[in-house]
Amino acid sequence: MVDITFKYSEYMIKALRGFHYNSLRFWLSNGIGLAVVLLEIVAYSITSNTTLLWIALAVLAILAFSYATALYLQPMRFANDPRYNKLFTLSIGDEDIRLSSEDVSSESNWSQITKVWATKQFYYLFLDKRQFWIVPRDRFADSAQEEQFKQIVSRHQTIRQGLMR
Repeated sequence: MVDITFKYSEYMIKALRGFHYNSLRFWLSNGIGLAVVLLEIVAYSITSNTTLLWIALAVLAILAFSYATALYLQPMRFANDPRYNKLFTLSIGDEDIRLSSEDVSSESNWSQITKVWATKQFYYLFLDKRQFWIVPRDRFADSAQEEQFKQIVSRHQTIRQGLMR
């Protein structure tokens, strides 16, 4: 059993931003949006139709709003939520995983974990497509504890890296 204790609110902003920055969906949606803006500008330069320019500006504004919401507003809202401003203990065992604090306890078994993703700062334990528990890499007591965590996880899931799909 590996026990990791941390204040969820201290890691919430970095974890949510890391999730978006490492998400294929985030890059695809922004890439497609920027491609639409570029095509609208090219079409405007060819036809001089100002409607195309307004459409490009509207798409750009939607992209900016989406980016700000995903990377700034949403993480700040969660980080400022008093429910996360306390110590949590994440207990990772061979059979189950438990996240608990002084007044909350949530338990899951490995069959409910859909995937495990690793970044430089976190391990993400996904319960479904968008709901996950984080494991801050800097909260392991030492490299031996992190190795024990990896061994437990590897018995149930492959630890993936790169863009999250």
